[in-house]
Amino acid sequence: MRRAALGLLALVLGACGPSQINIAVKSPVGTNMGRPLYMLVRQVDPKQYANEAYSEVAARVGVPDTTVLQTAVIYPGTIQRFQVKAPKEGSVALSFLFTAPDGNWQVLLSPPLASAVDVELATSRILRDTIPQGPSLDEPPEAPKAPEVKPPEAPKAPEVKPPEAPKLGGK
Repeated sequence: MRRAALGLLALVLGACGPSQINIAVKSPVGTNMGRPLYMLVRQVDPKQYANEAYSEVAARVGVPDTTVLQTAVIYPGTIQRFQVKAPKEGSVALSFLFTAPDGNWQVLLSPPLASAVDVELATSRILRDTIPQGPSLDEPPEAPKAPEVKPPEAPKAPEVKPPEAPKLGGK
């Protein structure tokens, strides 16, 4: 009975999502033309997120509201890691405030929230974002395993029957 209760508790807690989100941000040297930039992590309504202007989001850096979970300065040429307390419900937006954004500058994390996300920045936009299944951005990827190749079997020699000896005539 006690094991069943513990199992149920683990299931309920697991269904609620992670208590923290681990964020890894890879920022190459040329990111934001070599200048630091802000990252803003906040709880969002997906509909509102889709219609927000860059200037509205940028204003929250100086005057954060209750939706802001964390702000951080991202330095070009680094890999930085952050742990953010996950909201109990709702989506989370990661916004990168480039000096001159050119393309995607935000990532939306929808429920169920992942416990980790990797983001790689480019000069003026987000290059890629992934929910890692393996090593994070600063760990080299594992080399793909070569397929197992079995050596070919040697051809089997045909079965050869010795010739029958001639029968000698006699009584």
